[in-house]
Amino acid sequence: MKLALIYDPNDPKLSPEAYSWTYRDMFLALTDAFESVQYVTGDGSAADIDADAIVFYDVHSSHHVKIDGIERHPAVKYEYFNDPHQREQQGIYPNGRRFYKLGAGGRCRRAMERGVRFIICPYRCGYERYIAPHVPDGSLAWFPVAPKPRRAVHSLLTDRKAEVLGNGHCWRGEQDFRPYEFRAWAFAKSYVTCVEHALDGRTPKGCAYQGFLSQYAGALALCDTYVVPKYLEIPMAGCLCLCQMQPDYAEMGFVDGVNCIAVDRGNLASKVTELRADPGAYQKIADSGRRLIEGRYTASHFAGFVRKHAEHFAKK
Repeated sequence: MKLALIYDPNDPKLSPEAYSWTYRDMFLALTDAFESVQYVTGDGSAADIDADAIVFYDVHSSHHVKIDGIERHPAVKYEYFNDPHQREQQGIYPNGRRFYKLGAGGRCRRAMERGVRFIICPYRCGYERYIAPHVPDGSLAWFPVAPKPRRAVHSLLTDRKAEVLGNGHCWRGEQDFRPYEFRAWAFAKSYVTCVEHALDGRTPKGCAYQGFLSQYAGALALCDTYVVPKYLEIPMAGCLCLCQMQPDYAEMGFVDGVNCIAVDRGNLASKVTELRADPGAYQKIADSGRRLIEGRYTASHFAGFVRKHAEHFAKK
């Protein structure tokens, strides 16, 4: 099967310098999942694209490429949307490069004008709230963010720091989107070991992140809205995942006490205290969480999902 990938080679999410390599990993996995891959990085004509499936891999809808006639190309077409809550904005990246990101309505209109049939989005709730009102029913191709396992991290919890890591930004949000209120509350607690986000300079980036996680017996996965990339790297690194349970977690197969520990403001202190006192008691749960991610939600699984989905719909 032939794939055309339309993307910005200077996209910060695809850079080796990115603090998270998850979207880069998923992109590279796509290139391995098809017999033929055509790369399109600039303006052109659809007549020059020889593909059965086309993926606009533009997670923040900031690559404003124009492909004449793309809406008439017979391939089944996809576009990847991260951050469905994203508002229209423009600015300058730290490297000095300007960007212009489309908001929900704009990115959906552009996708429809391109003849995109499916929106690949990792967040069901965000999709339903922000994207679904602008696209036809049945447009969602859901698959969680999917990191690549960096190495076998099978050390016992008893061999790690008997601590629970808190790592990530505590952005205050905007208007009706405030995703980190619980996270900010939890990170202020003395029983949580907080390490500043990579953008603040203290957390290892990219391929080193899973090794950093593997120092700790447990780590907090707290977001009021989404299951973000680093929160799948936590169980992948063999840590006990103490998560703020979201519908997508449940959809993925996470079950409290089986492969994660669900936490809220009422039980966080007791759950952290219990883990710190006896990490070994949680080994089976941590192992189960790691097996779930490695068995179903890696970058390779994502690419396989897209391939299988495209094979199915290319025949219709």
